[in-house]
Amino acid sequence: MKTCGLLLFLLGFSPSLVKAEDSLSHIVQKKLSKMRHLVRYDRHQSNKLLNKCSPDKNSKNLIIAFEGTGAYEPLVPALMNEINKTIDKTKFQNLENDLLPEVRKQVQAITRDELKWSGLMSGPMSELLKFKDSHTIDWYSFPSEEVEQLAGLEKFQDLSITQLYDNISDSIDSNPKGIQNAYSCIYRYLSKAKVLKIDPTIVLISHSSGGRSLIKFAEKIKSLNVTAKLAFTIDPVVEAHHALEEVIPQKIGEPARYLRWRFTGGDYPYSAVWHRDHPSKLYSPSNVDQHFSFFQTTDRLGLKIGGDALRFGIHGSNIEGAENKHIKGLGYDAHGAICYNEKVLEAFNRLILDLLK
Repeated sequence: MKTCGLLLFLLGFSPSLVKAEDSLSHIVQKKLSKMRHLVRYDRHQSNKLLNKCSPDKNSKNLIIAFEGTGAYEPLVPALMNEINKTIDKTKFQNLENDLLPEVRKQVQAITRDELKWSGLMSGPMSELLKFKDSHTIDWYSFPSEEVEQLAGLEKFQDLSITQLYDNISDSIDSNPKGIQNAYSCIYRYLSKAKVLKIDPTIVLISHSSGGRSLIKFAEKIKSLNVTAKLAFTIDPVVEAHHALEEVIPQKIGEPARYLRWRFTGGDYPYSAVWHRDHPSKLYSPSNVDQHFSFFQTTDRLGLKIGGDALRFGIHGSNIEGAENKHIKGLGYDAHGAICYNEKVLEAFNRLILDLLK
């Protein structure tokens, strides 16, 4: 051991230096230094620059992911994907738990902003790191909001209900940029795959309002004759602005309900985006081979903004034509917690491993 250390010293290395360069922190720092210059003020521009949308000869699966409302953070999924593609997993025993916190810590250090929390990064993307062959998977994330103001939820904390409704009504985008970028991405990806003479499997995944984006995207790629082998939706709801249109009248009436509750007791009459059928909006598109969807009905914290004045629950809905699973036993933070629920991740593992065979 001493001879080995002396040899390294004579060659200009030290054992501690070699270990430091192999550390997870150093790997993240090195990748981040090559990507940070691609970040722009406009998140959609950042998305186009950070997502390579390019397979390599070993690519077997392409995952197109649509984040929930206020969850998309351009650098984090791009960095996670890049490290997953290149890191030597044999050197790390707990990568699925360690990588995301390290990525978030270093990204936050350079942006100096509070990072948005992503259920897809905390659940399925981190889970991918368990797989020996996860380097054959390309993951590209996209925002789901069709109202740009909803991308920065922290800006809504001091708004009144009326101001929030006005912002939504004035901001509907009939052709969301997130879906536009995803369409451009898959077009470029499949064009390059054709040159490489490979045929990667397409997987679509989403959380919350990303579920509606996933469906719109699947319909859009029919023009490319593309079929998704798998769709995996977690706690899907309709477009964020439509979900808020449902909940705002409830919030306006909540003070009166609260007063009645003080006298009558029982369950507190909280406001929520309720579990319901939306057959014209939440359905399994015909170009999806398998569609698995998971929802919960206990959440009361929703997007966790604005304190009691704006807080409301979010309950996922069924996807018509999909295999729907009701995840029970979750708490008041269920809309986020369902993303890393054991049953949801077990299903994700099984389905992805089948595709990797």
